[in-house]
Parts: sequence; C-alpha cells; structure tokens
Amino acid sequence: MERVERDPYGSAVKLLAREASKLLEEKGVCIEERPEYLVSPPPKPEYGDLSFPAFRLAKPLGLKPLEAAETLAERVRAAAAGSIIGRVESVGGFVNVFLDAAGLARRVFAAARTLSGEFGRVPVDEPLRIVIEHTSANPVHPLHIGHARNAALGDALARLLEARGHVVQRRFYIDDMGRQVAVLAYGMMKLSESGGPAEPRGKPDHWIGLVYAITHTLVDIKSTRRRLEEAREAGDEDRVRVLQEELDDLVGAAGELRERDPELFDALADAVMADEDPEESIARIARAYEFREEWAVKLVRSAVERCIEGFRETLEGRMGIMFDKWDWESDLVWSSMVGRLLEEARRSPYFTLHKEAEALDFKHLQRDPEVRSRLGLPETLEIPPLILVRSDGTTLYTTRDIAYSLYKFRDFNADRVINVIAAEQRLPQLQIRLALLALGYRREAFNMIHYAYEMVNLPGVKMSGRRGRYVALDNLIEAAIQKAGEEIAKRNRGLGEERTREIARQVGVGAVKYALLGVNAAKPMVFNLDDTLNFERNTAPYIQYAHARASKILAKAGGNIPWDVVDYNAADKHPARRRLLVEASRFPYIAAKAADELRPELVAEYLNGLAEIFNTWYPQDPVLAERDEGARAYKLGLVYLVKTVLHNALNLLGIPAPEEM
Repeated sequence: MERVERDPYGSAVKLLAREASKLLEEKGVCIEERPEYLVSPPPKPEYGDLSFPAFRLAKPLGLKPLEAAETLAERVRAAAAGSIIGRVESVGGFVNVFLDAAGLARRVFAAARTLSGEFGRVPVDEPLRIVIEHTSANPVHPLHIGHARNAALGDALARLLEARGHVVQRRFYIDDMGRQVAVLAYGMMKLSESGGPAEPRGKPDHWIGLVYAITHTLVDIKSTRRRLEEAREAGDEDRVRVLQEELDDLVGAAGELRERDPELFDALADAVMADEDPEESIARIARAYEFREEWAVKLVRSAVERCIEGFRETLEGRMGIMFDKWDWESDLVWSSMVGRLLEEARRSPYFTLHKEAEALDFKHLQRDPEVRSRLGLPETLEIPPLILVRSDGTTLYTTRDIAYSLYKFRDFNADRVINVIAAEQRLPQLQIRLALLALGYRREAFNMIHYAYEMVNLPGVKMSGRRGRYVALDNLIEAAIQKAGEEIAKRNRGLGEERTREIARQVGVGAVKYALLGVNAAKPMVFNLDDTLNFERNTAPYIQYAHARASKILAKAGGNIPWDVVDYNAADKHPARRRLLVEASRFPYIAAKAADELRPELVAEYLNGLAEIFNTWYPQDPVLAERDEGARAYKLGLVYLVKTVLHNALNLLGIPAPEEM
C-alpha cells in the first residue's frame, strides 16, 4: 500500500496545538486542557477552518489576549512551511487558520483512494489490549431498549478503539446466579412437574421471559396473601390497606399475563399455588446451584441457555453485534476463584464484620488522596462497606464481580477493562474498584473504567421484567424495519420486494442504533420510533440517504474517476464545495478523538453535519453537468471522498451504508 498521510486535517490541528504547547513550555507553565482539544472549527466559514482561543494562554504566559494571539500566530506562520496551513490571522484573541484547499484536497483524496475502507483509522503509537464487557443482560427475559443502548454503546466503543489500533476483546457476562435466575428455574421446574408446555413457543428468550414473569407474579401473589392475613390477624389496618392495594395490582398483572398464554399460566398457577413455601424452594435452587449440585446445574443451565440462544439471535443475527467471549458467572464460583478471593479478603486489613456479615470496610482507603483522585470520588462521598457473603454462605454478585474483574485482566492480559454498565450501578462499581485496591490489585483498580450510561424511556411505557411489561428489542427492530420499508417503497418503487426488505433492514436497524448513540451516554434519553426514522434530519436514514445519493452520482458517472486530470485548484471555486472538502477531511481527526475520549456521539454528530453539507452542496454545484474536465473530475473525487467517509464513519457505529434507498 502506497504510504500516504492518514490525517492531513489532524496534522494541521497538531501543528497549531504544538506551537501553543511550545509557548507554554518555554515559560515553564501548563494549562488544564490539552491544547489539541482547544482547536475547533470557527462559528463562521469566513473566520477560517481552524481556530485556537489564545486567551486561554494569556494569563499563564503573562500576556494580554491580543498579544498571546499574535505571538502564537507568528509562530504558526513560521512553522507552517510545507503544511496545508495557508493564511494565519490573529483576531480578537483567537488564532484563525485558513487551510490551503488545493493542498488539502490533494492529500485527503490520496488518503481516501489508497486507504479506502481503512480511511479514518489513525493508529496510536502505543496500542493497548482492552476488554469491553457490555450488554450482560440478566437471562430471564428478552432484551429491551435499555439493553439496546448498552449493546450499541459497547459495540461502537469496540469499533472505535480497534480503528485506533488497540487490540479489543468483547465479552458478555452471563449472570446465571442469584434470585432472578432461581425464580426462572423454579418456574421451569414447576412447569415440568405439572406437565405443562415445556418447549418454547416462538423465540426462546420471549418464552423464557413469559415463564419468568408468570412465576414471579404468582410467587409474589402467594407471599402478599400470606402477609395480608398476618396483618389482618394483628389488626394492623394501615398495613392491611397497603397490602390489599399491592395484591390488587398483582392480580391485575396476573390477568394480563394469562391473556398472553392461558395454558402456560394455568399450569404454573396450579403448581406454584400448591407449593407450601415457594420462597424457600427458590432459595434452595439458588443455594444448590452455587454449590454445584447436579440437579440444580441441569435445571438452571437448561433455562439460561435457552434465553442466551435468543439473545444471540437478536444481537448477532439482527444487530450485527458480536462477542468474543460469553462468560458464565457460575464458572467463576465453581473454579474456586471466588473462594480464593474471599480468603484474601479475610486476611486483608480492611476486613470487618458489618451487621454480623463478612465485609470490606473502605473508610481508611477513601482518605487516600490518590485513590480519591484516580477513582473520581467526591470529597463528601463515603462508600459503605461491601458485604461479601450472606448468612446462608452464598456470595453476593458484587463479590463475584471482584473475581470477574481480575479474570478479565488475566484471561486477555489486558491493559484496560471497560465495563458498559448502567449509571445506577455507580456505587457497586466503585465498591468493586475499592475492593481490588483493598486486596492489593492497584493496577487493575486504576485501569478499570465504569462506562456509565443513563436509562432509555419509551413514551407511555412503564417497564417491569417481573410483570412481563416491556417492549422487546426484537419487536422494536421489526417495527423500525416495517416503517423503513414503507418509506423506501414510496421513494424508490423499482427496487423489488426482496431488495426493499433488505435495505429496510439496514435502515431500520441503523435508525435504532444511531438514535441510541447520538445522545451522550451520561444523559437520559427518550426513544421515539417516528423520530428515529425521519429521512429529513439528524437520523441514520438521513445519513444513509446521503451515502446512497453519493453512490448514485458515482454510478451515473460510470464508476471511474479520472484522477490524473483532477484540477485541485477547483477546490476553492465554490464556497459550499470548499466547506464540504474541509468537513470531509475532518473525519480521521474526529474518529481518533471519539476513540480517545470514549465518545461515539462525536461520530454521530459529525455524520449528521457532513450529510447536511453534502445535501446542500450537490444541488447548488452540480457534478455531472460540469463542463470543465478538471473541475468535473475534482467534483467526482469530492463525492468519492464523502461516500468513503460516510461509509467508514457509519461502520464505526455498526450501521450499514446502503448503496441505494
């Protein structure tokens, strides 16, 4: 492969930032921000292509903002020889840079042509081995929209980091221990004993979810009835009223569940209600499974494997999200790794008894300034002790997560582990990192990242897995595909049914992913299906349509671009043309920044902006009607660049790029 400059735009950014850094170094001062991250496009094209706020340097350098800007501008001018930096201006405390459009076009066209599918990938100097654990949904019901955000984020992070040159491993943690799975296993056992339907009807995880919801609701009804009777016998009217309302809600939920499958519901109802103490039966399954009793292993694994089969069909088959490892929580316990960690904990100076349970106390550890800084602990936050073992000898999930954290580092020889886990799990995630520190695993504690994401809300939907009230991701994807198909059929009636369905699948899945990735993970979001499939603005279909339009222009031109006659001076002949060139050339820089900062939304935002500029440009500055041979070749090269960028950037988000729509 011909050696080309992978990121011409980024080189200009780095030159500007490097000169700012040198100014600071010469004065022996530093600023909080990295100078490279202060460079940005100015608000108006007439201000230039790059801008640096020199007033950020003024105070550290002991200069006025205008003086700092002029000093930096002079240095950039002197260093710019041989680069794509053209004019450099000092205006109002900013250093504004105008790129040489012809030089930029020559370099970025060469990079796109030579690298093709690799264009946008800028490897780091020192690649890391990184584990990303994501999705890891409890295997008791089908995946829903919340799991979809987790999966989309985890997959996009993995793709971005791989594009940056890191070696990435994707892992799914199968939570097959604890009460939820025991409730499911109990339901499966009772179903078998009653002679009810034992084989999945339809997709296995949907059927498992129904068994789980029915079982959980029936067990709760029986438990609530018992507590209600006790309250009546005690004459506690307030408690009677609360429990009666609770029971009414449960009976209502049971009625909804029975409507979905009367035969399944009735078989479970007869068996659960005949059990004298369902709660004890469930606890017995949980204990037996943790201690690896054969009957419990067979029961639990059979149920969980069916649910995981459905997960894989959704994630891998429908969303194109793959995993390298599927780790069973129980395997960690049975391997004795959890047992060894418990012994280490008991020898630790942080070991204590908290409410008569074995625990780790983090009071002293939290006072360490390095620990507070590296873990981002607020001064006022005090982390409570971490309970390690229940009174019945079974471990808590956080205890098992300590072992899993170490396992991920060791199994892959990882430099860093990123856990994509809901923001509501911040406390347990902090406790796990503090536990690693308490046990002497400093490298692991400081190199484990909780990538927190906020919840997704669906308008008018209140979800509850225990009651079977959720919108399954499969149903959401199917609805998106159907709506996309209707829209595509209206726009292009000559595609044929099979081709329309395939493109609709790409557009529907892409629309769901883009909507989940376009909002910063730290912000809650509302998912609206109609908004995600808008072909006119800020959606995957809008971007995919721009890619299809670019593909169509190139196809109409015969598919071959006469690169040898490209007139690079044509880059500056039309303002929208120039703006499109500069924006498309930003892609490698944006992709690298998104990977380094773990912010896939930067790519999503960038894609929308690029599609908008492209859709504005080509009607104003027609490509195929251009009579000047050199200018026409340049415009075709620009379309090729945009198509390459749209395709590769969508790929970083795991979104298909159809050639036609």
